[in-house]
Amino acid sequence: MQNVTKQQAEFLKVLTRCQGTLMKVCLYYHRHNPDNLRDLYQDIVCVLWERWPTFRDECDANTWVTQIALNVAAQRMREHKRMPTFVQLDENLCDAIADEADTPLHDRLYHLIAQLDNDDDRNLLYLYLEKKSILQIAEIMNITYGAARQRLSRIKTRLIQLNNQIE
Repeated sequence: MQNVTKQQAEFLKVLTRCQGTLMKVCLYYHRHNPDNLRDLYQDIVCVLWERWPTFRDECDANTWVTQIALNVAAQRMREHKRMPTFVQLDENLCDAIADEADTPLHDRLYHLIAQLDNDDDRNLLYLYLEKKSILQIAEIMNITYGAARQRLSRIKTRLIQLNNQIE
């Protein structure tokens, strides 16, 4: 019984430390729907708890949490796309949850990001927008440094093209 209590305490400590990262991932995927945001957060925490025994402390806990959070979020988005569309809740509710300002520039950027076809591209861009270094991005995405740089460059070019098509 002592080991379970210690395991839970360690998990909660990591969860508390990484809570900001989890919320940012959730906001990145569901910033305009508070219910989906809360559901995603809960799903991620459940998966983290399921996988907690496999965490070997070989990388930073935040890196491990980010990898799992992004994978769960991408999977839930794929599942969500197959579901029927429901009426969105008032955006003001979501703004109360989100700390960042809701500007036309943010809205345009998120609209362009939503048009990217590849979940990995969206995840890589999320990490870049969170000001992660290319080395950290490569580690989290489990790709080489050079691949991370090249993919990020291609994503930026694609976003510029999408933006030019809209204008």
